[in-house]
Amino acid sequence: MKKVVHKSSDETPSIKGGASFEEFYFEGYYSGIGDFSSSRDKELTNWFKGMFEYINKLYPIKKGRGRKLIEFGCATGAAANLLADYGFNVFSTDISKYAVNLAAKNYEDIKFSVHDMQKFFLKDRNFDVACAFDVIEHLKDPEMALRNTYKLLKSGGTIILTTPNDYKHMSNDPTHINVKKPEEWRKILKRVGFGNIVIRQVSLIPYLYRFHWRLNYALPLAISSPLVISPVVITARRGGAPLGRSPKK
Repeated sequence: MKKVVHKSSDETPSIKGGASFEEFYFEGYYSGIGDFSSSRDKELTNWFKGMFEYINKLYPIKKGRGRKLIEFGCATGAAANLLADYGFNVFSTDISKYAVNLAAKNYEDIKFSVHDMQKFFLKDRNFDVACAFDVIEHLKDPEMALRNTYKLLKSGGTIILTTPNDYKHMSNDPTHINVKKPEEWRKILKRVGFGNIVIRQVSLIPYLYRFHWRLNYALPLAISSPLVISPVVITARRGGAPLGRSPKK
């Protein structure tokens, strides 16, 4: 049986207007829009499966056997479940108790915890992979979050991030308080200490993923249009061997 750890930090990220992230994101802005049903989780699984096909070109994310992975911003657990299917020993976190409770009900074999990645909280500093999918743009202090993540990774460990591109329409979501240009993220990651930084801009057609994961195909180019989803995909490594290889012993 899965164990849900409610280890919450004192502070949640703020948004434009001063409300807490959880209150606004889950109960405000997406009220009547967000769907946290099992059918929606299947759609999100399609989304992540398509994205992971692209990420797999940058890092072997589909080969997780024997590797430990921590995820930040797990929401209702769709990505965590897929990563567990890929063989990772997954520990997933989210700042929202509401989201973690739903994830715990959906996926009983995965360990979930309530946590703000801007706060350091784990003694275990031996993760092979850390992921944050569409999370860092919501944070007041993303650099601190990345510093904390760096400490959790073993030498040669990899961080995998997705975040919106710095297009004007991406700021329409009031929870997007730190949307940055790709090169700004590169500078932050370098300051933190990461190396082997790879940044790719991709584009996907919305809604098609709801029908089949293969329709969620990432085109290797950036398109600035509200009709297209155009995220930035980032991988970086904490020291060790080149990206995609195991450190020599």
